[in-house]
Amino acid sequence: MGIAVFTTLPGLVILLTLAAFADQLLRDEADGAPPHRTSIDLAAGTALVRGARS
Repeated sequence: MGIAVFTTLPGLVILLTLAAFADQLLRDEADGAPPHRTSIDLAAGTALVRGARS
């Protein structure tokens, strides 16, 4: 019965939403550019994202 729930569209949406939340919880916070390394200038329409130093 449980597998039949995830073969329906609402069941698939619930499953994918739970998978996305689990991915965010398990992901290391060091991934991506932290806010202190990101600069956005809305007036000029530019964004600067600095990568991690190796």
